[in-house]
Amino acid sequence: MLTVLLGLSSSLCYALGDFFMVKVVRRVAVLTALAWVMTVGLLILLPLALLTEGLPRGSTEWLAVGFAVASGLCELGGLACVFRGLVTGNLSVVAPLASLGGGLAALVMIVRGESLPALALIGLVLAVAGGLLASIERPPNNESGEVARAGAPARRARPTAGAGWALLAAVLFAAGMLLFAEARALGPIALAAYGRLGGVIILVPTALVVAGLRLPKPMAVRASLAGVVDAGALVLIATALRIGPVAVATVFSSQIGTMAVLLGIVVLRERLSRVNLAGVILACVAATLIATAG
Repeated sequence: MLTVLLGLSSSLCYALGDFFMVKVVRRVAVLTALAWVMTVGLLILLPLALLTEGLPRGSTEWLAVGFAVASGLCELGGLACVFRGLVTGNLSVVAPLASLGGGLAALVMIVRGESLPALALIGLVLAVAGGLLASIERPPNNESGEVARAGAPARRARPTAGAGWALLAAVLFAAGMLLFAEARALGPIALAAYGRLGGVIILVPTALVVAGLRLPKPMAVRASLAGVVDAGALVLIATALRIGPVAVATVFSSQIGTMAVLLGIVVLRERLSRVNLAGVILACVAATLIATAG
């Protein structure tokens, strides 16, 4: 199915973007990094949209522009949360949790127009369980990691680094996808361009005042590459949403979790506890089950 292929391709682009940004957000201000990514995407998408599709025509298309801009604002918030989570958290935890937004958006679409299939219900339960498992960790008894002495207080679970930001990003991404789906009167490139425009209008002036826009050359290169693949991901998901069904498009685009786990573990050499790894796997399985149900 073309929708599935487009969704999976967009998820790979999103995962690559996060991969490029891991080092950047740990060395520069998140606002500055995010401004670079979104601006590069806009500089690619907006001229293409004007050349291929022209300006919006009629009230229906202008209303769609409004939905696209609102979607861009939600994505801006989601990306900011992901980048903030990556400052301290592993890519292989943050990305899968953030990708649960696709499953949430799919469930909203199913509930709005269809009865809830059994597989979707199972997927929802697994998504919640996976989110909980991936979001907690049991730290050593002291910061140096020494073995506990007899009579020492029991270790308590605490949130996995970056997990809270990732889960907030999931909610924002779900809202953005639902708004994106309402803007299907526009062509895919225009939809992606106006979505990106909404974020840049707010972000760039804010970053300029708060953190500045200058990046060291190596970081600028990585941020620019992330902006290119992010622009590609937007066009791919916009095309998938236009073809439909929306529930399938949103969840397969959220397979960024699967891609990010592979990148995080294989390339970045990140190590997960068994509990965290089980949670990540459950989250990915949940997204697949929901997509199958949709």
